[in-house]
Amino acid sequence: MAAPEPKHWTEKLQSFDRRWIFLAMGFAIVLPLLFPINLPIKPSPMVQAGFYTVEALQPGDVVFVSVDLEPASTPELEPYFRSVMLQLKRKNVKLVIATTWYAAPPLVERWIREMIENPIAPEGTPGYTAPLDADGKPMYDRAYKKNEDYVWLGFREGKAAVISGLGSDLRGTFDNRAADGTPLDAIPIMNGKKQLKDFKLLVLISAGFPGIKEYVQQVQSRYNLRMVGATTAVSTTDLAPYYQAGQLLGLSGGLAAAAEYETMVGKPGLATQAADVLNVSHLVVILAIVFGNFIFFVGRRRKARR
Repeated sequence: MAAPEPKHWTEKLQSFDRRWIFLAMGFAIVLPLLFPINLPIKPSPMVQAGFYTVEALQPGDVVFVSVDLEPASTPELEPYFRSVMLQLKRKNVKLVIATTWYAAPPLVERWIREMIENPIAPEGTPGYTAPLDADGKPMYDRAYKKNEDYVWLGFREGKAAVISGLGSDLRGTFDNRAADGTPLDAIPIMNGKKQLKDFKLLVLISAGFPGIKEYVQQVQSRYNLRMVGATTAVSTTDLAPYYQAGQLLGLSGGLAAAAEYETMVGKPGLATQAADVLNVSHLVVILAIVFGNFIFFVGRRRKARR
């Protein structure tokens, strides 16, 4: 009896243990975090537009910030929040912060403590070179004081209806009080701030509904508001047409765009590290697809010749 023909190398590789792929993906995720590659990052036009819109603000301008998200979306949106807060604070811009998501207040209050009431990049921060102001002096951020440099309005239920109300009567929507109970009339930076159109810019950080789309639909065209936004990667395609139509002056979509924004602000952070992870892990996936298809077609060609 003839010995069985040994398996061809293509047949052996077709039974390749897929756990090796999982191991390779694990290394692709862990190693760039431990040993950053620092691959070059080129900001997209939408990210650049948002950055320069914020950069055009002047000291003392008051900006409305809507943070509409839940903890699950923080990996994509917290890096942008950190970068844009650094940019706003080093320009000494005043902040009025609110949310239309019931799950957001504990998260936003923690961010306020960590990134607004404390400096993000004071003088001497490693890896950060502060930009220069008109007089050639470096611009660093500082600790902001509640109800003096920033106001936290808190949460209001009502979704799109609340956003519509902010456009016509911001004070009435929040019962003329900040989240800590302070009357808005007693807060100097709220002087003359009765509607969204009274702010120099709206910075919208949105993980879904309600969020950027509802701000555009409910108030942007009605009051001709200047708005920039950041959203999750999955929502970017839905919101990009608003940027193309000029209703959004800039848009940062997902973790990769957050890394681009960090690059422009000048302080690399978690998103920049994650960009290396994304690039390397995508490379592993591409190589696995190419390798699998190569084995398949070589094996099929061999069988056709037999």
